[in-house]
Amino acid sequence: ALLFRSFAEYGGSSGLENYRGAIGDFRENLLWSVRITFLALAIDLAVSLPAAYALVRYPVPGRRIIFSILQLSLYVPGAVIGLALLLTYTFTYHAVSMWGLVLAMAVGTFPLMLTPIVVALKDLPPEFEEAARCLGATGWQTYRKIVFPLIGPGVSAGLLLCFIIVFNEYLVTLFVHPVDIETAPLRIFNLQKTGGLSPATAALAVTMQLVSFAAVLVFFRVFGTRHFKGTYIL
Repeated sequence: ALLFRSFAEYGGSSGLENYRGAIGDFRENLLWSVRITFLALAIDLAVSLPAAYALVRYPVPGRRIIFSILQLSLYVPGAVIGLALLLTYTFTYHAVSMWGLVLAMAVGTFPLMLTPIVVALKDLPPEFEEAARCLGATGWQTYRKIVFPLIGPGVSAGLLLCFIIVFNEYLVTLFVHPVDIETAPLRIFNLQKTGGLSPATAALAVTMQLVSFAAVLVFFRVFGTRHFKGTYIL
């Protein structure tokens, strides 16, 4: 439906002219989406890797309860998270900025990164780590050369899930984005709200879908065939 609408005539332009104008106007918004997505993925991964290892390999008291609490953001509506973050950023930390938006994305998607890594670690026998340490490897060497490559499927699944959510998120962004930053999904939402679903807006939406789909294909091509073979989806 969006594809057909994007080729309709509007304001003297039609067909590919809608896409030429869309791509030209859309570039900055798309770059903001990419920057925020990769920064949020980096934070999610940096927190999830040690957190998952601690929950699985160490006798943390109440770890099941802790794990359940860490999943809470998945069950809270996006509007509620956005409103809570807006109040927190405005009155407590004064963090309405690009980094505030990045942290908001990380908070919402952190469980999607943590859960596949926990599953992968639970499926990894600890004997591999014990053998490496018996052969003289340090804890860091064991994790870097043995554990991390073997939990690659969980890492890749978490990265893909978080990428899809963050790259296409607009509801939380609507609450906490600074005035000088407008991501691609937010731009589409604002244009549709103010001017209706014009062919140019439809062209933006189709472009967004194509970029997201191409990124997923590249992800599987780069990670699924080289470093992270055997992902859950493949």
